[in-house]
Amino acid sequence: MTRSNIATLLMAGLYLAIIAAYPTDLYAAGLNTDVALTPPEGGTIIRVQSRYLELSDDPTPMGREASVLVHPVTIVHGLTSDFTVLGTVPLVYQDVEFASGTEVDEFGVGDVTLLAKYRFYQDDQPGITTRWAAIGGLEAPTYDEPFSSESVDPIIGTVWTHQRRDWWLDWDVLYKFNTGGGLDSDDELRGDVALSYRLLGGESGAIGPWGLYAIGEINAKYITDGSTQLFGSPGLQFITPRWILEAGVQLPIHQHMKSPRLETDFVFVFSLRFQF
Repeated sequence: MTRSNIATLLMAGLYLAIIAAYPTDLYAAGLNTDVALTPPEGGTIIRVQSRYLELSDDPTPMGREASVLVHPVTIVHGLTSDFTVLGTVPLVYQDVEFASGTEVDEFGVGDVTLLAKYRFYQDDQPGITTRWAAIGGLEAPTYDEPFSSESVDPIIGTVWTHQRRDWWLDWDVLYKFNTGGGLDSDDELRGDVALSYRLLGGESGAIGPWGLYAIGEINAKYITDGSTQLFGSPGLQFITPRWILEAGVQLPIHQHMKSPRLETDFVFVFSLRFQF
């Protein structure tokens, strides 16, 4: 059994374990965009995501093409109604092919993201809520080559959400200060905006009220070496009071990557979220 098959089986087992639990209410968010809504005090959200991406257009003579499968596992916990902590551990499998015919398969654990979110603004009205939160934390190294920057990288940002009965809007801005060397010495600025709209809704005796939502996102990244990326990201979300099933794709609108960075051809995203 290959390492990629082992990773897939592990994630499938985690999906099933989460589904077997009994969660409560759940807030929605974009597939690639943060949200200013937070779990209640003492509440915990688990989000298990699978992201498959392909990269090409190698600016170096190596002629690299890469396929990457990332399983980010995120745990969010509400310490108070306004203060939330979260951590993300990414399991990564990548297959890199070179123009020479060489192929390299690698599996490992990427750097761990540890963040705190403080909601400093909240305006709730019947059927409407607007919230704004500050984010701070760091990316901690796992020292698992080649998936770790091997440096502690501070992160700061903000996220805003406006939600109504049938639609909601989220945007975030995050800045990561890379303190490593080489490619990992360049800072990253990320900005995202997501709009979700309910297409269908109903109620089931098994799952309670449910809604099928269309989601559209714009995801942008600027790296201080001059690299830029802009993606359009459509998707679907099936939302219930207990869990969310979602899937989408990221498609490049604009890319300008400095050597030796590869460009992203596309990203497929599949995700499950539950709150306890």
